[in-house]
Amino acid sequence: MFGRKIKKSDYSAFTDVQVIRALDKSQAVISFAPDGTILSANENFLNTLGYSQNEILGQHHAMFCESHFVKSPEYRAFWEALQNGEFQSGSYSRLSKHGERVYIQATYNPIMNDHGEVIGVIKYAVDISVTT
Repeated sequence: MFGRKIKKSDYSAFTDVQVIRALDKSQAVISFAPDGTILSANENFLNTLGYSQNEILGQHHAMFCESHFVKSPEYRAFWEALQNGEFQSGSYSRLSKHGERVYIQATYNPIMNDHGEVIGVIKYAVDISVTT
């Protein structure tokens, strides 16, 4: 295994579905419409913030943020950048269902159609609360 040359074909052996399944097991994943409306979330995400799928579907991303941040120019700029196809990455403070702060390391990734238009946003996150 070690010392073996890696061929280009070794990388192409992974299907998109296999990669998505691997990420789904290790990451908190949530998807949004371009305006921030929640479309879906995996079990890791739901467990991290203490919600059920039914409680969040159709709600806005703002439900996970402190109200002063939601009203800020930074929050508007954050979503405008995503809508313009610019990914966002960093450490973020979010609120659980019970109002407790949860610290995450996350990337927000715009999903584009074939015409370069943003059709959604997918977020991959890891809870870093215990290390913060």
